[in-house]
Amino acid sequence: MGRKVALTPASIDALQKGLLADLLTPGLAIEVLASGKKRWRFRRLVAGTKTIVTMFGGLFPARTIADAREWARGLNEKVEAGTDPRIALREEKARAEMTVARAHGLYMVAVREGRSSRAKRPNKPRTIKDKLDIYNRDIAPKLAKRSIYEVTETDLIKLIEAKGKVAKIRANRLAAELKVFFGWAASLRGLEVGLEVDPSRRLGDLRFPETERSRNLSLLELEWFLTALVDEPRWVQRGMLLWLLTAARISELVKAKSAEVVDGVWTIPSPRVKNSFAHTIALGPWGRTLMQSNHEWIFPAPRADGPRNNSVWYKARDRVRARMAALAGQPIERFTPHDFRRTARSNTKRLKVDYETAEAMLNHVKKGLERTYDQYALEEEKRAWFLAWEQEVAAIAKRAGVAEALGVPEIEMPRTQMSVTLQLPQGSGVQPSIDFGTPEARTAPILAQPAAKFIFPREAWRPALSQAIDLSSRQPCDTRKLVRSDEV
Repeated sequence: MGRKVALTPASIDALQKGLLADLLTPGLAIEVLASGKKRWRFRRLVAGTKTIVTMFGGLFPARTIADAREWARGLNEKVEAGTDPRIALREEKARAEMTVARAHGLYMVAVREGRSSRAKRPNKPRTIKDKLDIYNRDIAPKLAKRSIYEVTETDLIKLIEAKGKVAKIRANRLAAELKVFFGWAASLRGLEVGLEVDPSRRLGDLRFPETERSRNLSLLELEWFLTALVDEPRWVQRGMLLWLLTAARISELVKAKSAEVVDGVWTIPSPRVKNSFAHTIALGPWGRTLMQSNHEWIFPAPRADGPRNNSVWYKARDRVRARMAALAGQPIERFTPHDFRRTARSNTKRLKVDYETAEAMLNHVKKGLERTYDQYALEEEKRAWFLAWEQEVAAIAKRAGVAEALGVPEIEMPRTQMSVTLQLPQGSGVQPSIDFGTPEARTAPILAQPAAKFIFPREAWRPALSQAIDLSSRQPCDTRKLVRSDEV
């Protein structure tokens, strides 16, 4: 232990080795290093514990005697109160290092593990991508290097208002993501960050009005659409036709893999479905041909290992829409791939499809107790609807004269018209003869084989064909024809 003196510049200059303690400030001393430099040191026992705190406060004369005493007095307050000042120092350092960028990194780990919300469910890859896009595009450029504890409500409001000037809907998404991120950081789920005050709690008041989309294509617009699609490459035709025939989301379709299609049934796995429930679509003959691919992906990218990106589909949509306008002689209201999903759903009632089947076709989940107890998947009903919808679209393509160009399959089936004539002679006991006439074969572009049956109307007085006919007590009978009906 060194001598205790009232430290002065002269006494420190005279110190050549060892240590000199300050008589006026407990725990404060100056020591000579091997290099000859002189360093401030604080060493003292924490009150009520057996912990000895040793800390260093820089070099003399860079830190003057007055500054060193002020530094030591702050440490003395903590040790005399029973607090280890090193712990507080580590916390302060951690707070200084907890930038928005670092906090967001911890948040994204929680997002992937399902700890970012009360739902406690891992987020889908698409949701994770959306969160990262919002952060990288709208949050990081302004706040990434800021301490998260210094971010204020005003800072967040400025971000949202600036976004709202160019994209109101995206500004709403930004506000929602800021609420989730900062809400997590200020909750028990985000103790790693330990944000004490949530600056985002009132951001819901900044929501910009949104117009709910209700766009769906009319039957006439579908005719223009199919006609305009003829001039596109085959892979574009396949993709955009499947938007319409399957009523699937674009993210589900363009990332589809060949292995997902088995025996004409396309199963979209739960990780790629918005509601996390796997969805099956029974493809009709046309849909099967459109889904055929000799690659891992249904729509492989030409130069990369993976599916085509969304941008190429939207560019194709723009080309098709321009041709539709030329065919119509008027502008065509903008539509998105999701509007084809709405178009299919809007036609279900016209095609006599019940509500439950229509909702199952879109993979909308049941609600409440029905979701818990009614586990019937309506697979056969969905199959029938998808086939009926495919036939409807095929009929539009045929009417527009583009069925062959779009690859609508024609299945040849002999459709016969038969007439059956019963000739009842006047003599009793004579069996009637049956003349079916000459069958007439026709070819029709139908996509499913109908079930046919003959209905033989029979009045109470008419005998079976194997019985003798006694006309003595009956009125003469005119020629009777059998009736045939088709049920598809």
